[in-house]
Amino acid sequence: DFAVRRPKIMASTPFFLSPPAPKGAQVTYKVHPLVVFNILDHYRRREPKQHRVVGTLLGETVKTVDGVKIHIKNSFPIPHADFKGDEVSIDFEYHKNMAALQKKLSQKESVVGWYSTGNAISYTTPLIHEVLCRRVKNGIHLMVDTLLTKNRLTVKGYIGRTIKMEGKEVVGQFEPVECEFATTEPARIAVDAMINGVPDDKSVLDAPATMLSELESLERSLQELLHLLETVSEFVDKVVKSEEKGTHVVGSAIKDALTAVPSIDPERFTRIFNQKTEDLLMILYLSNITRAQVALGNRIYEVLD
Repeated sequence: DFAVRRPKIMASTPFFLSPPAPKGAQVTYKVHPLVVFNILDHYRRREPKQHRVVGTLLGETVKTVDGVKIHIKNSFPIPHADFKGDEVSIDFEYHKNMAALQKKLSQKESVVGWYSTGNAISYTTPLIHEVLCRRVKNGIHLMVDTLLTKNRLTVKGYIGRTIKMEGKEVVGQFEPVECEFATTEPARIAVDAMINGVPDDKSVLDAPATMLSELESLERSLQELLHLLETVSEFVDKVVKSEEKGTHVVGSAIKDALTAVPSIDPERFTRIFNQKTEDLLMILYLSNITRAQVALGNRIYEVLD
């Protein structure tokens, strides 16, 4: 463990901020959904007396023509304790051991920064950043606002700028950086399924939700599509009647959407749709029969045994 305290800097001590990164070395940070879910789960499981949680960020660095892209893909928590007087204790050995274990599991992923919850930079943040990101190039500090300021869950990123004091460089300034959310197709589908899930108990804020079945998801998607079509149709009718002013941007978007839809006869479309739906129902029916046969076979085996 190590403890960090609020640094005391003399007013007469000369210091110089390190220059910003050149344009050719542009760094882009892309946060994946799993990281945010891990941080929220860590905060939810914190000790009752803890007001924030701290952890390590793992990711992959990719060099491109435009610069460097850092994909933040995973994370793990770090045991820590906050004390009065701007002092914090962190288990740094745990951080090193977990980072080495994660490196064995995935050679491509390495430490790219650290995270904490809250909405403000504290006095101990620069010292924690200096220790955890000492050997990390372009290390980022990701802050998740679990306090839901203005009823929003915000995710902000900061990079540390060093201050040179009497020949020694320490982190003395944090600059905000833009973080982009990136996801893969399977992760996007999983997130959509969790968001659209119906809570088992709507009166409870953190109640578990039941994921929609394939037919329920299809029905909801069709309802949303129908609602969007009705909204666009209503807008076009108002523009034609001069009740609302149209724009070239909206008109071009509607044209592109209509041209992307293949021209199919309504009767043929209905026939194809019904055929696909029947195939889906048949698969569901066969899976239920198979499940029933397996359960019956297990029951018969238990009775005979």
